Amino acid sequence: MKRLKKSGIMLVIILVLSSVCIIISMSKFNTPNFIKSGMGIAKIMLTDAEIVQIQQYPQVYLAKPDNAQQTLINFMEQRGYKYLEDERMASTLVFGNETSKNYIEFSVNGYYSKWVFRE
Repeated sequence: MKRLKKSGIMLVIILVLSSVCIIISMSKFNTPNFIKSGMGIAKIMLTDAEIVQIQQYPQVYLAKPDNAQQTLINFMEQRGYKYLEDERMASTLVFGNETSKNYIEFSVNGYYSKWVFRE
């Protein structure tokens, strides 16, 4: 009985910690996968990786904060898009090519830059 009670308490603690991690990951990184977002921020802060994708749909990237906007512009130009500066809406950068436009929510702080692709 004592063992079952300890197991139940451990399960509740794990569920609470997981829920808190998911909430933080959703609010800061726009993804419920706190393991992927944690690994992404670690790669950006601790390695030479410039850009890390932490979610497929919608696409969410983390990048080093130094010169982050130019890094995003270069990243999109390599994919065949042109920066449409006149269509910029506050923190949303707009990139286009002949057939489509990409709207990217851009934010940066002292530790990372976050790029969230919107359709």
